[in-house]
Amino acid sequence: MTKLLKLAWRDIWRNRRRSLLTMGAIVFAVIIISLANSVQYGTYDAMEELVVRLFSGDLQVHRAGFQDERTLSYSMEDDEQDWAESFEVYPWIEASSRRLSGFGLVSSDSSSAGAMIVGIEPEAESHVSTFANLPTEGEALAPGDDHAVLLGQILANNLDVAVGDSVVVLTQGYRSMMGADLYAVKGLIRTGSPDLDRGMMIMTLPDAQYLFSMEDRFTEIVLRTQDFREAGAYAALLRQELGEDRYEVMPWKALMPEMQQMRALDDAGNYIFYLFLLLLIGFEIFNTTTMSIMERVREFGVMMSIGMKPRQISLLVGLELAMKVMLALMVGLGITFITVWMLKDNPIPVTGELQQMYQDWGWTIEGISFSARPVVFLFPMVSVSIMALLSMIYPILRMRRFSPVEALRTT
Repeated sequence: MTKLLKLAWRDIWRNRRRSLLTMGAIVFAVIIISLANSVQYGTYDAMEELVVRLFSGDLQVHRAGFQDERTLSYSMEDDEQDWAESFEVYPWIEASSRRLSGFGLVSSDSSSAGAMIVGIEPEAESHVSTFANLPTEGEALAPGDDHAVLLGQILANNLDVAVGDSVVVLTQGYRSMMGADLYAVKGLIRTGSPDLDRGMMIMTLPDAQYLFSMEDRFTEIVLRTQDFREAGAYAALLRQELGEDRYEVMPWKALMPEMQQMRALDDAGNYIFYLFLLLLIGFEIFNTTTMSIMERVREFGVMMSIGMKPRQISLLVGLELAMKVMLALMVGLGITFITVWMLKDNPIPVTGELQQMYQDWGWTIEGISFSARPVVFLFPMVSVSIMALLSMIYPILRMRRFSPVEALRTT
């Protein structure tokens, strides 16, 4: 075996140009696939964390049926359960906040618009989300604020109001009670999400409870956990504690299925590109391996005539290719690892048209991030190795059918 390894290593460099061409193609493919994977995972991880922390939170607890119906009849009461005690038993719950969400008509002197009205606990909300802490003008809500609201920037522009102006809100409250009141605009927010900026009004929870005739009631509890990526497992634990017949515990993926659909679509496009690139690499390996064998038929004939068996020659060719692939993978992954390690903590800023494109999709992204997940390096290593194995099957099978006499007659 040692002699075969030495012979295979020598044969690699007999045709240096062909070997370097094959290894260069593999290195190029590994770098492209690894960096594309790193950017894909890094950008989506950063985007998901930003969106989850923006509004939805890691988990939400509702009355069973609220997510589908979105009506106030599926509200919860303060005293129906000791909520603080229920959450304290789970060390992975870092913060919680109650909300009251409903819909109403917001009017100014010049215009009217429908809006989602969200009542929050300003102090508690600041620990689970950021949407109410992003005023571009004015100030954020504070505990004890009375008849003060925040408006999305686009909604304020549509209503032609500014900080200090007043708006009238008309709603249908709990059990069809009508609600109407006058509020002062304390601040304007820009979240980066067009949907939120176009149709959101924020007020304190007591003001929302009074407006919707829902004293001591709320519609959801928003939770922040240690790791938002584990929200699905956390939700399953909470369902067992609270009871699935009375409450629904929704992880952020269930609250925003469109994000997962967009990521799946993007993944499909990327994997099609990876497959195309791997096929090119496979044809390159197949071509160079076949050419190498056909040029050395007489050499293999001499080897067989002095006693070397076809399976040993097949093993020799396989070792040659394996060494080329291993060298190329080491170089490619080494370059990728150094590049990713340098960029993972230094996102590339996104500006101009690219940033506008993401905003048109409803995403806010500050930069192109890179991820150092193990899959970033494992995927190209495994996929290129499999493609190399598939590419050498036919040349090796053909070589095993050589006879010494026919091989020696080849010129």
